[in-house]
Amino acid sequence: GAIAALDSAGFELGSDPRADRAAGELWLEAGQRERALERFEAGARGVAETWDQHLDAGRCMRHLGDLVGASTALVEAAQGRRPEPEALAELADLYFEADGEVSRAPAARNPGPLFKKARSTNPKGQPALLGLYELYRFNWKRQSFEADEFLEELLEARPTSVDGLLADARTAVDFGQLRHARQRLAELRALAPGRRDVRSLDAALAYIDNERERSAELLAKLAEQDPQDSEPEQRLGKHLVELYRFSEALPFLEAAVERDRNDYQAWTDLGRARGNTADVAGALEAFEQAESAAAGRTNAVRENLKRVLERIRSRFVEEEFGALTFAWQPDGREVLGAYFPQFYEEARAELVDRYGFATGDVRIEVFERHGDFSVRSTGFEGFPALGVCFGPVVTAVSPLSELRGSFSWARTGFHEFTHVVHLGLSHNRCPRWITEGLATGEEQRKNYAWQRNMRQDLLDARANGRIIPLRELNRAFRGPRVLFGYYQGGLLCSMLIEEFGFPPMVAFLEAFDRGLDLDAAVAEVFKSTPEEIDQRFAAFVDERLAGLHLEPRWNPQVTAVQRLTLEREPPRDPDSRARWADAWLSVAFGDLQSGSRVDAEEVLRRLEREFGDELPARAHHLRGALALDRSQPSTAAGHFQAFLEAGGEDFQVRLFLAETAFAQGDLDQAEAHLILAEQAFPGFPQPERSAELALARLYDERGQAAQAMGARERWCAYNASNLELRLQVARWHQLEGRHDQAESLLSEANDVDPFRGRLHLDWASSLRELDRPEEALRELRVALLVPAELDADPGPLAEASGRLEVLREAAQLALDLGEYAEARDFARKGLELRPGDGEAAELLRRAEALLAPKDKNPGEPSER
Repeated sequence: GAIAALDSAGFELGSDPRADRAAGELWLEAGQRERALERFEAGARGVAETWDQHLDAGRCMRHLGDLVGASTALVEAAQGRRPEPEALAELADLYFEADGEVSRAPAARNPGPLFKKARSTNPKGQPALLGLYELYRFNWKRQSFEADEFLEELLEARPTSVDGLLADARTAVDFGQLRHARQRLAELRALAPGRRDVRSLDAALAYIDNERERSAELLAKLAEQDPQDSEPEQRLGKHLVELYRFSEALPFLEAAVERDRNDYQAWTDLGRARGNTADVAGALEAFEQAESAAAGRTNAVRENLKRVLERIRSRFVEEEFGALTFAWQPDGREVLGAYFPQFYEEARAELVDRYGFATGDVRIEVFERHGDFSVRSTGFEGFPALGVCFGPVVTAVSPLSELRGSFSWARTGFHEFTHVVHLGLSHNRCPRWITEGLATGEEQRKNYAWQRNMRQDLLDARANGRIIPLRELNRAFRGPRVLFGYYQGGLLCSMLIEEFGFPPMVAFLEAFDRGLDLDAAVAEVFKSTPEEIDQRFAAFVDERLAGLHLEPRWNPQVTAVQRLTLEREPPRDPDSRARWADAWLSVAFGDLQSGSRVDAEEVLRRLEREFGDELPARAHHLRGALALDRSQPSTAAGHFQAFLEAGGEDFQVRLFLAETAFAQGDLDQAEAHLILAEQAFPGFPQPERSAELALARLYDERGQAAQAMGARERWCAYNASNLELRLQVARWHQLEGRHDQAESLLSEANDVDPFRGRLHLDWASSLRELDRPEEALRELRVALLVPAELDADPGPLAEASGRLEVLREAAQLALDLGEYAEARDFARKGLELRPGDGEAAELLRRAEALLAPKDKNPGEPSER
């Protein structure tokens, strides 16, 4: 009907680019590709005089793949004193298509400012808002706005925008929010049932909803209408890639590139799917095909991934250990090889037994550059994580990276291998929050110090009403709250396990494998709804926070709304009156934290008028905070003391009073405050604000070594990655003869940085004291393997005499264990360091004597 209307209007080919563009897109929608291309070619050649004719001429050229011509036409359309927002947005979208966010693109072609300029001219314009949404979704590093905000604005202004509803539905599919996607699809069917992109979405959602036959029928009908259109398969494959269902994505993406060899987007997604199913060579081939098909269009994700995969192919070595294959750089691989294969294999055995699921072959890539790891995992640098699992492929940051000494490679490895099991058990079909939550919980179960110490973030989120609803939790993993998403997911899984037991969590994973969505799986396994889980989780969080005392960091938006909605006069009921005062105090603290001291003082005056001498305890805290903001520490201390005397408690107040007492030389008073500060918030993650570490400094001042080391050890129990403190406490335990405690801490220190010779020597010493000679010999081996240029603390190994002593010790221990060939090798290396060394010569003589029978009679066992 629309085509007939255009034809009846008398627009001939090439008479007006506006008519040619409209007719071409209608013919394309009808599956008449040749007739569509004929109209686009006419529109590209037609005479354009007005801005909108230039705009549609440029659009015709884009359909034909002529980006240079399109750029010229669109620049012409966007010129003028007041450029039309539609033309600006189209030009921005062209630059986005052409440059794909590569860093080398000219600044003048940055699509972000152009989209924003279009938006400033027409704040509710669809092209600009939709363009910004797609731009920010593509490049997660653009976090000044969350992508969702642009789409929400668009759909609020235009609730029936088909393109807006499509974008929202596609995103919901990518995040596993299938209920929301179905709702959007129902709206789209009512608005535009015949559109190919709506029918493609229907096919994709049918597949993901486990309606495979219906999905195949829908795809077949779309292909019958336009055999050259690869978008339906490409879209479905891309959804599966975003859902980490890489193996399932492969046949659809292969079908897409078979249908259209120039579909560079399908080739790019195929490269991602192949790379994340351990096919590095196949991924590189797909990226090269994408580059060729793109005809000059660049793409940051494609180029970044291709560069890193080429680096893996050319610089990494691969080593197989049973079902595990490690890909890493040659430097230091002998040291990593002493720990990684055994650690991962033990994790595999433990988790397979726990979940009842046997994993297949797994590839583990270890990166010495965090940037390479981040690109391999997300397509861009800067991803705030240390490991990622795609199912059969794990990516991890090496302890030799620029983050060296600040994280536990073992915690990362254990976390990621739990994903191998979870994703295998559910065939990558479970929502990400579940696998991340289970893995985060498994960390703490394995080692209490491996917990994610984000209790302050949890306290802030609860106070500000920013606990993420269960239905929205998956979105957190692609935005600025990704780390909190891990933490909340872990707490949520812990709550479900505490309430229902562990077997239902395995059943939960299996439910997703059978094709159930979130609502159905929650109903089947937990006899509940996501909203009811949210209510229970709120109570669970309150229980977890009950023992912590710390003023939250208030969200300015939350306190601004609260300021507008709170009554100015207090209610008469005493309980309501107390809640009213507490709410106003939250507003005041938020004002002060945001730099608006005047507003906070105004709230305090209101409370002083209402309560007089019976001010709530927290108001004294506010008085002290205001005094500190005015640089009046003595006055602040008085108010803080009044706060405590009125029954208040706060971690930061205690720290301030302790610092004040310490400065005044009153160590007893400082100690008392710090002990109570530790009770108010044990194990605070920031070392400079830790009560335990402040106590340790105080005890050092007094010469109380045992108390100081005890305080440091208590802090280490909450924080896994502080290497130096662990080594310090471990060596103190060794001096005191407590080798079991020293050994545990040295093992955890090795989990942070295994490239420290002295650490291995100390560890070997404690292992020998604990009568564990095989492990002691392993540590001596590793100490000698650490390359000198990588050794952060060689200890005795720095000098030839010290290295000789270690070689002698290793040779003797190898002899004691019957490892005669190894004893001989150690002794020979000792003699190379100091020819004629009597002790090394004697060790060599003994080793060769014990090996001699084996040399003479190879078929007989050597003497033991």
